[in-house]
Amino acid sequence: MMLSDLAALGSFVSGVAVLISLIFLWFQLRQMNEQGRQNLMAVRAAASQAHSANWQQLIEILIGSTEMARIWREGHDDLEALPEDERVRFLALCSGFFRFYDCARLQWLHGQLDDAHWHSAEHQLRDIIRQPGIQTFWAMRKHWHTPEFRDWIDSLPNDIDPRGIYDVAARREAQEESGS
Repeated sequence: MMLSDLAALGSFVSGVAVLISLIFLWFQLRQMNEQGRQNLMAVRAAASQAHSANWQQLIEILIGSTEMARIWREGHDDLEALPEDERVRFLALCSGFFRFYDCARLQWLHGQLDDAHWHSAEHQLRDIIRQPGIQTFWAMRKHWHTPEFRDWIDSLPNDIDPRGIYDVAARREAQEESGS
């Protein structure tokens, strides 16, 4: 075997080695990509669980206490009509709700919260923000939130809903009128 033949054989072996390395690399990248997708799904599942748990924790305050449910309902209509201690409780509860919505929106913007969960949260907030007492809260405390969240909340329709969020008869009547 001549030196040129050895050089050609070495070049061939080296080409085969590069090809094998590229194939191996391709499989590794596919595996990493699949693991990345699985990791993203795990993050979204965890965020979804935390989102639901946080929501349950917030509403448990209202479900578990007739007094807090009354304060929440009356505060929606007129925050200033509440006695001072009840106003403090209402404001604290609103702060918790708005932190929840702020966090949910941020998670959704970063792709960590499913669209379905964000859709529910957004529509709840769109109803809540239309209540006079909530608008008073927001005017008092919006500076506690990021400029982006403030701008987003301020862009939502905030015309007062005269039926109130818990007026079941008025809402049923409105649905019948609209045919939905």
